[in-house]
Parts: sequence; C-alpha cells; structure tokens
Amino acid sequence: MCSDSLLFGAFVRAQRDRGVTSWLHAESSEIDPFWIPTPLARHIMRLLSIPAAFLAALVLMAGCSESGGEDGGVAAQGLGQMEAEDNAAPEEEQQPLDVAEQRDLIYTASVETVDPDPIRVAEGVWAAAESYDGFVTSDAREGADDWTRVELVVRIPSAQFQEAMDELVALAHEEVTRTVNTEDVTGQAVDLEAAIATKSASLERVRALLDDAESIQSILDLESELAEREAEVASLEAQLEGLQDSVDYSTITFIASTPEPEEEEAGYGGPGNFLEGLGSGLSGLLTFLVALSIALGVVLPFALLAGVVLVVIWRVRRARRARRPQEAESVQAPE
Repeated sequence: MCSDSLLFGAFVRAQRDRGVTSWLHAESSEIDPFWIPTPLARHIMRLLSIPAAFLAALVLMAGCSESGGEDGGVAAQGLGQMEAEDNAAPEEEQQPLDVAEQRDLIYTASVETVDPDPIRVAEGVWAAAESYDGFVTSDAREGADDWTRVELVVRIPSAQFQEAMDELVALAHEEVTRTVNTEDVTGQAVDLEAAIATKSASLERVRALLDDAESIQSILDLESELAEREAEVASLEAQLEGLQDSVDYSTITFIASTPEPEEEEAGYGGPGNFLEGLGSGLSGLLTFLVALSIALGVVLPFALLAGVVLVVIWRVRRARRARRPQEAESVQAPE
C-alpha cells in the first residue's frame, strides 16, 4: 500500500508540471521540448508544488496506516465470522435422526451365581472371554477354608452379547440373579460428530488466517485461538472414542461363590452307628466334666469364704451354749 501511495504522488507531480507548462505555452501551437522556463514560471511552479506535496504526503500516510490495520481487521473479522458459525452449529445438530439408521446401544449386565468350585468357574470365564475376542478387565477373588467368592468384569463384543452371557451363566451350577441394562447413545454420538466437524473446519480457517497474518499482534491472537480450538477438538474426539468403545464392547460383571451353609440340605445330624454314638457320648461327657470344673473353679472362692463364716458362727453359738448352765447354777446357789 505504501508503494501505491508513492506512485500516486509521483503521478500527481507529473500532471502538475505538465499542466503548468501547457498553461505557460498556451499561446503557441507546439510545445518546444527544449524550452527553458522563465523565472516567473519557476516561481509559479514552486508555489504550486507546496500544496501538491502536502496532498501527496497525506495520501502516503493514509495508505501506510491502512496497511498496518488491515491485518488486525481481517483477523478479527475472520475470528468473528468463525465464532458466529460455531454458535450456529447446534441448530444443524438438532436435525431429526432417521429411524431406520443403525442405533448406538450400550449393553451392561450383572450376573450372580453359586457353584461348589468358584475358582474353576473363574477360569472358564477367562477362556470364554478369549473365545469371543473379548477380555477381562478385573478379577477379584476372596474366601476362607469353606467359602470362596470371585468377581470378574468382562468386555465382550456387543454383537455377541447375549450369546456370551448365556455361556458364562452355564459355567456355574446355579444362577441366582441377572440384571441387563441398555442405553441408547445415538443422539449423543451424532452431536459429538457434528461438533468435531464444525471445530475442525474452524481450525482450517484459523490456520489460513495465520498463514496470511503479517503483524505480530495478529499472529499472537491467531496462535492462541488455534491452540484453544485444537484442545476443544481433542477433547471432543476423546469423548467420541470412549463412547464408541462402550458401544462396540458390552460389559458383564460376573460373580460366582460357594453356597452358604444354610443353603445346604438339612439332615438328621445324629450319629450313624455305635462308634459314632460312643464318640458322641464321650465327647458329651468330656464337655460336661469341663463345664463342671469351670463351674467349681468359679464357685470355690465363694464356698471357702462361706465356710469360714459358718465356722465362726458355729463356734460363737457353741460358746454361748456352754455359758448358759454355769449362769443357771450361779443363780440357784443362794437358796
């Protein structure tokens, strides 16, 4: 823009000189190319050159100032337009979905079973998950001598969800509970895809503006805007990826445990033969003797104390009885 202003000023000065020369030679039909201006003509030319030079300087300054602000104006205008388009994007996302299209569904299930050998069932769950091209994300096991419990979280391809769950349940002796949940996330996936497309298009426009920017301030503003929009796109893509993973692989929480004691069949519970009866009798006698010894140990200190008290009382009474005949004899003696 500054070079255009300089050319314009040179053109103005050329036209000015040409006009003055033609006016001074108006009385002659031809212009002498070797004509030398008179002192009067030179004086007039100097007077006319002052406003012309001033006008050329103003044009030059205006052109330079416009070139300095053009970058910032274009960048601000471009960013403003992109923000308006981003704000208008949600209106496009509200378009109704085709009912015939493939739905995005998330399947989750929880199954609880009982089996005499839960460890064997857990190993079978691992093998079944691999056979369906799935995997186990969690395997927790706990138990004591006569009780065991295992809990596994299995990811299975959603296309084989029902078949795989039936096979897992068949590994255990008995199914106790089963819970299945289905969540439709088709609309959420469409919204994320539309938002990613809109943000990606705005990224390309910001990059184009950054390539054309010339001033330092415009470059800094555009780089900041570019980094912010790239972070937004990365976040949206991560959300869509996690959602798609949940759609592609269903989640099954499988629990197997040994039966509780009260769930076992109740029997007679007594001895089955003479030896068992003898053993039960001896065990009962031993238990009685132990209980009796414990009771004696508890009562003995109190019995000793009571015995001492009784002995003292008995001796006191005996002493009183011995004094009574002597007192009676002393009373009858004066007669």
